[in-house]
Amino acid sequence: MSAAASSPLLGVHISTAGGLLKAVERAHALGCTAFQLFTANARRWDFSPITEDISVAFRQLRQALGIPVVISHAAYLLNLASSYRELRRKSLTALEAESHRCHQLGIELLVFHPGSCPAEERHQGLRRIAEAVSTVARNSDKSLLFCVELTAGHGTTVGSSLEEIAIILERSSCPERLGVCVDTCHALAAGYRLDTPEGYAEFWERFDQLLGLGCLRLLHLNDSAYPPGHRRDRHAHIGLGHCGLPCFARLLRDPRWTGLPYILETPKGKDDSADKINLSVVRQLSSGKELPRTELLALWHRHGTL
Repeated sequence: MSAAASSPLLGVHISTAGGLLKAVERAHALGCTAFQLFTANARRWDFSPITEDISVAFRQLRQALGIPVVISHAAYLLNLASSYRELRRKSLTALEAESHRCHQLGIELLVFHPGSCPAEERHQGLRRIAEAVSTVARNSDKSLLFCVELTAGHGTTVGSSLEEIAIILERSSCPERLGVCVDTCHALAAGYRLDTPEGYAEFWERFDQLLGLGCLRLLHLNDSAYPPGHRRDRHAHIGLGHCGLPCFARLLRDPRWTGLPYILETPKGKDDSADKINLSVVRQLSSGKELPRTELLALWHRHGTL
């Protein structure tokens, strides 16, 4: 069976404005079969505990609405690669707290950015990440999988190459609890040419050599506002950036990824109109429909979004 022959596990990063239960309702209203969220403020160290009532209600609502996969995205502040002991301690504590919230809510995937450190500390930084995630994984619910996200490689950020991602997994004491999240914008920004058939094939061949295709557990579908190798993490609407529609058609129709969740982190508007359009585009590509760029632009203009 091809990937296009069945509906993919597809959704968006959902706002939790109004509470965690509102996020589930928003995801259902958009027709998501998977969705991603922040369980707490992504730009603050402190957070409000999740009560037992909310925990039970979240699980029940998700089950009632039939959403198979929910993903938590760890806070942006985390830097497990840092050489600064206090920052690393706070990052470890925050990741432990996030894993606990995932357990409370019944969330099965936790994606995180690996962090940053000076170039001369790169290998030590990768070791720190592996050790920190292993520590949290050993003390967390065994059903939770930690997904390290491939980064765009801006500045001193680590994890922008498959080689570095492989080192993190290899140095982990519990590699069975770790997986990989590939973000299309990040991959292109890091220099991987997912925008061409040859580059797409080369990327996954290298991924298989270094990690094994089974390590891929999550795909972030984002177009890139900047060209390949620019090292800038700036997301664009599907088909309107430098990844291009063919890139997403290849991913969505690739039978190797059947059963994996695809999550959109494309730009938001004042309401959910942008999410609806991007989801519509991705669903059409997944079904095998060809979508000329002129038709895509007309779709956006009809909604008055461009």
